[in-house]
Amino acid sequence: MKRYTLLLIGLFAFMGMSFAQDDTNAWFEQANTAYNSGNYDTAVVVYEKILNAGMESVPVYYNMGNAYYKLREYPMAIYCYEKALKLDPSDEDVQVNLAIANAAIVDKIEPMPQSFFVRWWRSLRSTLSGNQWAWCSIAAFALLLLMLFLFFRARKVGLRKLGFFMGLIFLVVFALSVVFSLQLKQIADTKDQAIVMTPTVTVKSSPSVNSVDLFVLHEGTKVEVMDTQGEWSQIRIANGSVGWLEVSEMRIF
Repeated sequence: MKRYTLLLIGLFAFMGMSFAQDDTNAWFEQANTAYNSGNYDTAVVVYEKILNAGMESVPVYYNMGNAYYKLREYPMAIYCYEKALKLDPSDEDVQVNLAIANAAIVDKIEPMPQSFFVRWWRSLRSTLSGNQWAWCSIAAFALLLLMLFLFFRARKVGLRKLGFFMGLIFLVVFALSVVFSLQLKQIADTKDQAIVMTPTVTVKSSPSVNSVDLFVLHEGTKVEVMDTQGEWSQIRIANGSVGWLEVSEMRIF
């Protein structure tokens, strides 16, 4: 009896997920129709409805970012594009639109120079999404096993050498794919960035309104969240400057 009960629970759960997927697909089409008709406010509301249902995806964030951009709400557009890039840093359409949205805001902050290795590592990691790197690791592992089989079972020396050297290559690809996939998942799950939402904010030297003013930021600027104490967060901007902002003045992601 217990087995049948578990089967029924699983069946109902599967049916519920199917119905939820059908709803979100219908909402996505409804939002796209509203966007194509120029009803950007309506499109944003429906895209938000999809996200509230727990259905995050790159297309939803990308399209919602486009709708916010059409409404000239650049901070929210940047926020949506950044959320999309957290899910898939390799998406070129999102990268292009994010650059266009960033060109529309006031602050143009020059980032700190990075070493060649850091730039190379991040560029290589961003060529695929986390899920794509995971699939790549599975494929590399399967090919590694095939090369090991060839190395141990082949009778010809040439084939054994081929299995050995190709096995080393697939081992490296497998290791990198696993590391990249785990790093991208951690980045997607960690809320350590934010977009300034207030038109003009003053960054403070400590978490207090009475502390020293350090510098001014404007809406749409991306910051790194380093620490949070109550209603305040310690932030760092692209050029390395550090200070404190009230949490209410930005949207963390």
